[in-house]
Amino acid sequence: MVNIDDLKKSHDIRGLIRLLDHGNSDIQWHAADALGNMGEPACDPLLRLLDFPKVNVRLGAIDALGEIKSPRSVDNLIRKLKDDTDDEVRWAASIALGQIGDPRAIPALEEALKDDDRYVRYGAIKSLEMLNWTPSDETSRAYALIALQDWPAVRKLRSAAVRPLIDINKDPNPVTRTKIVEILGEIGGPDAKKACERALLDRDPGVRWKAVFACKRCGVDTDRIPVILADRPRTIPSAFGAAVLNLFFFGSGYSYIGKWWGILVFLCYVGVIIIIQLNWDVLFPYMYTYPFTAVFAVQTYYMVKRMPDM
Repeated sequence: MVNIDDLKKSHDIRGLIRLLDHGNSDIQWHAADALGNMGEPACDPLLRLLDFPKVNVRLGAIDALGEIKSPRSVDNLIRKLKDDTDDEVRWAASIALGQIGDPRAIPALEEALKDDDRYVRYGAIKSLEMLNWTPSDETSRAYALIALQDWPAVRKLRSAAVRPLIDINKDPNPVTRTKIVEILGEIGGPDAKKACERALLDRDPGVRWKAVFACKRCGVDTDRIPVILADRPRTIPSAFGAAVLNLFFFGSGYSYIGKWWGILVFLCYVGVIIIIQLNWDVLFPYMYTYPFTAVFAVQTYYMVKRMPDM
């Protein structure tokens, strides 16, 4: 029977450290909390655990070091924040640096605002706030607001937010990438336009779908959209997405589901629209094609539903 209180009263640092690798997660975290109350005597043994192969042990050591708040652990925690391959360990290191409150951590925490993982970025900005950090310019402010996921405030920065948004668009979470593409489409500009085009190749269908509308707002030529989509990594297509694409950009829905002739259908569709515009001076020729394309949108929806992969 494990009695952490007894180990704590007897200052058994070795015994508590062994419990960081216990099979029960509650015991792990109680042991880490007890080590955090040990103060400086536990610091050196905990620092030696920062490169331990098991993630839960590294996390427990970092949590305890954050409670001890020894300035001696700052450099090692900065190294973990920069170099550890585990997202959760980098997140824990960012939080611990804020708890310690040493200004030496500020440059590393600023760099962590560009981390791929949104939790690491959030931990970094919260720690920077604890260190009374303020952004040096609008670009730094954009990284901070993205880390907080304060999207309305990011929008207000306009062009200053474009480069930070592009940098963070490698986030593995598709919800974050979708929001970034949406904002880039609203801001516009050459860099945003290129980023929206690249988003058409995203592995997530939701991001690609949002990128279609972002590309239109950024001024990407309509006939380029299905061409770029045709080069995307292949995934299981969305029946609804293919149907909507064929409704508004007839032919592109077929390209989306991998039909090589979809681009030919789309180009013919664009040609018909141009002919109508030139010969009949119709203000919105697309409106007259929707009853026709709606039929094919329904057909596309059920076509995708019948595909073997679906």
